[in-house]
Amino acid sequence: MQTNSRGTETATGYHPADGTDIRQDHAKQGAASPGILTSLIVFTVLLAALAATSLYNYLLFHTIAELVAVGIAIAVFTVAWNARTMRGNSYLLVAGTGLLFVAGVGLVHTLAYEGMGIFSGYDANLPTQLWIASRYLLAGTLLAAPLLLRRNPAPWGVFAAFTGVTGALLLSIFVYPVFPDCYVVGSGLTPFKIVSEYVIAALLALGAVAVYRLRDIFSPRVAANLIAAILVLVASELAFTLYISVYGFANMVGHLLMVLSFGLFYVAFVETGIRQPYAVVFTGLARSEEQLRREKDRLGQYLDIAGALFVVLDRDGRITLVNRRASEILGYPANVVVGEPWIERFVPPEERERAHALFLGLMGGKSAPVYARTPVLTAGGGERIIEWHNTVLRDDDGVACGTLSSGVDITERQHAEEALRQANVKLNLLSGITRHDILNQVTVARAYIDLTAEDSDEPGIGNYLARARTAVEEIQKQVEFTRDYQDMGVAAPVWQRPEDLINESASDLALPAGVRVRTDLADLEIYADPMVKKVFYNLIDNAIRHGEKITEIRFSCAKSGRDLLLLCEDDGTGIPDGEKETIFHEAYKRRHGHGLFLVTGILGITGMTIRETGIPGEGARFEIRVPNGGYRGDNERCAAP
Repeated sequence: MQTNSRGTETATGYHPADGTDIRQDHAKQGAASPGILTSLIVFTVLLAALAATSLYNYLLFHTIAELVAVGIAIAVFTVAWNARTMRGNSYLLVAGTGLLFVAGVGLVHTLAYEGMGIFSGYDANLPTQLWIASRYLLAGTLLAAPLLLRRNPAPWGVFAAFTGVTGALLLSIFVYPVFPDCYVVGSGLTPFKIVSEYVIAALLALGAVAVYRLRDIFSPRVAANLIAAILVLVASELAFTLYISVYGFANMVGHLLMVLSFGLFYVAFVETGIRQPYAVVFTGLARSEEQLRREKDRLGQYLDIAGALFVVLDRDGRITLVNRRASEILGYPANVVVGEPWIERFVPPEERERAHALFLGLMGGKSAPVYARTPVLTAGGGERIIEWHNTVLRDDDGVACGTLSSGVDITERQHAEEALRQANVKLNLLSGITRHDILNQVTVARAYIDLTAEDSDEPGIGNYLARARTAVEEIQKQVEFTRDYQDMGVAAPVWQRPEDLINESASDLALPAGVRVRTDLADLEIYADPMVKKVFYNLIDNAIRHGEKITEIRFSCAKSGRDLLLLCEDDGTGIPDGEKETIFHEAYKRRHGHGLFLVTGILGITGMTIRETGIPGEGARFEIRVPNGGYRGDNERCAAP
């Protein structure tokens, strides 16, 4: 019995033994919630402190706010890049990489802010241009991330794409000054800057809608924080459309909202990612595990409610899985039998050698019976007879790693079949004795009829005696027919070669001179009653007796869809159209005996049928239809008819 951190496995390997999984998940959530709450409290205090700082020195306020956003963006990128191999969800990769480049442009924006004195020769237009460039980059990132979520782009491809876009933005501002002006000293924001803020807000809103539509991909907490962060960013952008001075109140509100939104990004990606790594955008793996667990539970339920036994053995022949029905039959709890050697523990000693040979044949890829009927030992010391269907299990490399056996308990059926067989033996014995006595009396009656005919010279008496003799002969035929009919279906069907049976029948009949039997069936085998030889015997015998001008009887095969046709053709007089069906009826015996009626009964045991399709005057043609699955062997020569 194997155990792991998820709890003790059950017999089916699908059900946890206790509530460990649930308690562990709740414990993780409980551990994560206080940490996230603490982070939110810290950010609330930070926002209050930043607001107070702006009253003392706005440049200090702006620098701290921007650096907080830059630091969080770098932290998100660190989590995203180190998780890049987990390709189940690419949102974190795209968003985290994009935030890194947003942080880079934001850092340049901070250094270029009016009053920093780092970029000489520039006025307040430069930091505003850099701000708009970083906002476009941020909005594009948050919109592209959900759109690329299922595409799994290559990490270095994403990094290269953001490098190219960011480089183009910086070149358009510093090297090739084609980026539109965003701020004019003395008059404030330009129309391009104001319109851009609205466009950026619209793009961010679309990003929030995209995340909402794909919210099932994320954990509920992550999805809520992401949507909230983006919506706060929208509010931040709208605030930036209102300020006139870079040191104004609207600008301060916009930066505070920006810090709040990045704080929500931190909670969604970093805080949750550290405390609950599988609850971030790696939830594809967590969801897959949960779905797999549900599928296993469902499969376990199916196996447990199934009426059949299921037993899985590893390559060493040890039990790795049994379902509830198998446990009930064996009389042991599932956790007791898992890990035990099946053959040594549950197969009777006299059957173990055969069971070993069967198992080794399956594992070795050798020809081994798929179906097997074997007894198993139960906890009470008794035996149950199980009819198994065996399948080889293979690993990803195609190597046999075990077997799966599904079985049905046929103990009662076997006993009933044995009782029925014994009853049939007794009935056949009784009918055989009775038939023997009747035939003896028939022989005596025929002898007395012959003696009476010799002693009587009266024509009328002779006529009556001839009729009596005919009646006695009919009685003899009827009794002999019962012998053949009682043997039909007594023994189980077996695979047989028609070509061998046809040749034996031809030899038994001693063919007349000038008549030959030709076969073209090669190694074809059919699954039929052991009496099927009488089918071919009767077909040949009827052709000889009723074909008149016959010289050849041909046996061949042809495909008809998925079925096979066994054909018996001759060059005799054929069968009249009006008798093609009646020749198989029992009533037809009054003129021609029981042969073809017996043929239909023998073939019908295994689902075969027969009909006559020849042309009168050109010869008879009997078609025996063998259903799919009832034939095997080399039948390439059996072309379509």
